Amino acid sequence: MTVGANGREAPAAGVRYEQIAEDIRSEIRSGKRVVGDLLESEAVLAGSFGVSPGTVREALRLLVAEGTLSSRRGARKSVLRVPRAATAQEEFRSFAQWAMAHGRQPGGRVVEQRWEIAGEETGRAIMVDPRSRVLRVLRVRSLDGERVMVERTSYPERLGVLVETMPPDLESVTRELTDVHGIVFAGADHVFSAAVCGQQDAALLGVARGRPLLRHRRVSRSATGEPLEVSEDRYLANTLSVAVSDRRAVNAIGWLSPEESGWL
Repeated sequence: MTVGANGREAPAAGVRYEQIAEDIRSEIRSGKRVVGDLLESEAVLAGSFGVSPGTVREALRLLVAEGTLSSRRGARKSVLRVPRAATAQEEFRSFAQWAMAHGRQPGGRVVEQRWEIAGEETGRAIMVDPRSRVLRVLRVRSLDGERVMVERTSYPERLGVLVETMPPDLESVTRELTDVHGIVFAGADHVFSAAVCGQQDAALLGVARGRPLLRHRRVSRSATGEPLEVSEDRYLANTLSVAVSDRRAVNAIGWLSPEESGWL
């Protein structure tokens, strides 16, 4: 165990914003915070934990998503319920890491990559100035030689300059960034929905237009909660399924209405 800037013990490994979320849960379980209590502002909490307001914001979002805190727009968060004890979580794995762990052979081919201005949506997702540069990469991914997914990923400039020089047929960019550059992908936020195969995806995957796809949007993060990439992956239906354990003690899944599509 290590001791954080606020004097409390924290796990030596793991995503920082998840550690902060668990600290707040512990305070609620112990009675230090009770149902109905208002939390301090993000700025005050950031000073207490010795992190940036953005890291605190991610921790609060976790607590809102699981129903521990309120989420009224423009209002300070308040305690809604006492959370149950945490359980162990499986390690973060990218598509390629998952495939290799299951004895499958992942593949990838860069179709296009270019530098663009981030824009409001991408800038918000990866917490960069919307006027800054991002590297946008379009890849076709495969399993055992069969095309299964189209991947559209945007990297902030500090990662983009590294990804730009990587071989176009690299199996795993995530593993390369970790093994060669020491950039660890420690966690991610995910949103899954259904989509219909458009003209470009149909051509890249070698299928007819209109075929159903599984749409997977994610923001991958470092151990401190810093966004490392934002991506939209579109899988052919009947290729992969999404499995989530959802119990009273752990509610890892949340539902979004169409107007909340910008949650990431």
